[in-house]
Amino acid sequence: MIVFSVLLPVLLKSNTQVQYKSIYSGYTVGVIAEKNVYAKNSIDLVDHDATQEKVTEARKAVLPVFTWSSLKSSEIIARADRVRALVGASDKAGLILLLGDEAIATSVLSLDPSLLGIAYNIVNDIVLGGYYVQSELDSVMAEGYDSITISNSYNGSSPSYEYVLSVDGSNLTVANVDLFIASQLLQSADKFSSRDILIVEELIDTLAEPNVFYDSVLTSKRRADAEDNVDPVVISVTKGQILIEADHVVNHEQMELLRLLSTQSNSLTFVEVLGHIIFDIIFLSVSYYVFTMFLGRRDFHFLQHNILLTAAFLISLVATFFLVILSSRLNLEFSDSFLPVFFLPLFMTEVTGYKRIGFVSSAMLSAILATLPTASMMTFFYCFACGSVCVFLIRFFNKRMDMIYQWFFSCITCAGVTILFMLVNQASFTMIFTVLLGTLMNVSIAYIMLAALLPVAERLFNLPTIFRLYELAYGESPILTRLSQSAPGTYSHSMAVADLAEIGARAVGANALLARVGGLFHDIGKIEHPEYFIENQNGVNKHDDISPSLSVAVIKSHVKVGADKGREAGLPIEIIKIISNHHGNDIIAYFYNEAMKTQAASNDKGETVKASDFSYNAEIPDFRECGIVMLADSIEAASRTVTPNASKYAKLIDSIFIGKIERGQLDDSGLTMNDIKTLSEAFVKTLVARNHSRIEYPDED
Repeated sequence: MIVFSVLLPVLLKSNTQVQYKSIYSGYTVGVIAEKNVYAKNSIDLVDHDATQEKVTEARKAVLPVFTWSSLKSSEIIARADRVRALVGASDKAGLILLLGDEAIATSVLSLDPSLLGIAYNIVNDIVLGGYYVQSELDSVMAEGYDSITISNSYNGSSPSYEYVLSVDGSNLTVANVDLFIASQLLQSADKFSSRDILIVEELIDTLAEPNVFYDSVLTSKRRADAEDNVDPVVISVTKGQILIEADHVVNHEQMELLRLLSTQSNSLTFVEVLGHIIFDIIFLSVSYYVFTMFLGRRDFHFLQHNILLTAAFLISLVATFFLVILSSRLNLEFSDSFLPVFFLPLFMTEVTGYKRIGFVSSAMLSAILATLPTASMMTFFYCFACGSVCVFLIRFFNKRMDMIYQWFFSCITCAGVTILFMLVNQASFTMIFTVLLGTLMNVSIAYIMLAALLPVAERLFNLPTIFRLYELAYGESPILTRLSQSAPGTYSHSMAVADLAEIGARAVGANALLARVGGLFHDIGKIEHPEYFIENQNGVNKHDDISPSLSVAVIKSHVKVGADKGREAGLPIEIIKIISNHHGNDIIAYFYNEAMKTQAASNDKGETVKASDFSYNAEIPDFRECGIVMLADSIEAASRTVTPNASKYAKLIDSIFIGKIERGQLDDSGLTMNDIKTLSEAFVKTLVARNHSRIEYPDED
């Protein structure tokens, strides 16, 4: 629980969808602000849009880099030199191989050597001036560049020279190289024939090739370096700084700042995380101590209740994470209505049967929700109020259908609480429908989850919830059906004990339904050998034919047999303990006295009769409902031996109560002397009402 409680605010505060969404809502450029909007904490904001603009400008400032290829240039000059050498040697075959055209090779052999020198100089000028690929220059100009960087580096190596050159259409390419050649030869046109000039042009065009190329790798690297050197645009906001001033028109810059705040992730510092850890440890420890104190260490489902508390708490925190993100997207000024504060207290109240457990669970969850980055000063009080209202409205109904009525009243009440807290927080009512919808959705989902998960928890942990007890008390039970058939007297006795126990438990504020179910099942062990119990006998007493010690063994066996059958039937542990301990370790007085009489009559000087041999071998009741069933069982059986009369019932009950107290049977039951008095009065009224007298009707002829 502590780990999840610490992780929740850490994850939410680093989520860009959560920050400042609530204060961003309700404001547009040009409206007049109703109240001051303050910064929640100090933060250095990175203006990503402005930073991206700087990055774009830095990348744009890097000119496309063209590399002058020394290798290609050397190859071109070498070919020109080779042509001069082959012409001087009159090597026609070598020229054909070099130029790849027999006609050009033949024509070149006839040229004047001085004209060949002019051709060589023109090729050299083309190489030194740079010969470009037309498509590469076109793409650069299409990007909006009118200048390029000329470098002799290759893929990032250190250049020996580098300069900027304008791209103005005069750069030599395939498109204009012929014009350049023609302009250079024009100066010698009067010295040579036009045929020779054309041969030289064709020769130069064959020898010249592009030697300056666009270096995309070097350009990308320089642009990446320029991007890395751009410092982000940072806006510093201090905690408590006024972002929007009341009664002033909201301008574009303020809205832009709010928008920027709403997109920033803001991870917690080490000190803040440490503070969350200390707070969660202290508060959850205190809450858990109160939880266990209210639950009671003697609770039979202590471990199961702790497991369910942890599971429901973690489910609530996971749901909180997603619901906070959802509500942040809605840009609500009051988003606390979307916090899942209802399921945990409702679930724990129904599981344990104690409202105080629900209040503790609500406080525990509310304190953790108050540490969220979206929380306000009133978040804890709002969450605790809503959770407590739902717990307060629980009436421990017996039918699951009654949840609908409780859901309805919870929705109405929590909607009123939400409106009240909106007024306290001075929140705008422009989105009140969405806020109330969040409340109704929260309550509805909580009850849906309660209806779905409560039966699972009942069966998984065998819990005696109000629904489970109601089903056992008033539903069809195979074991009780068998008891009514095989031991009708015991069944009738059990029904009477159940009525007495329920009325008595209600009178002293105990769990009346648990006492009733315990009374119904307390004697199911008498299914085996029912004829040995007087309420099932019809004039023939089986005990007349056996010794008192054997009779006691048969009588005592119904406790163990009943507990075993209760476990086979999957009854809750509380009911099994009532079955096992409803006689405690009390003495079976009738057969003990019979054994004493038998020994006295026989003048047997052997082993004396021990009271322990004629006592039940169980533990004494250790919770109130078990003690009440014990008393109801004894009183119901004894009440059949006296004439129905209030005073006689009172004396009988007092004597039974005093005997139980003197023999220590109620020491651990938790029943006080005031409870004993209240039980006595309730039992007397019940017995008198049940066994009231009737007028005698006259006989008719």
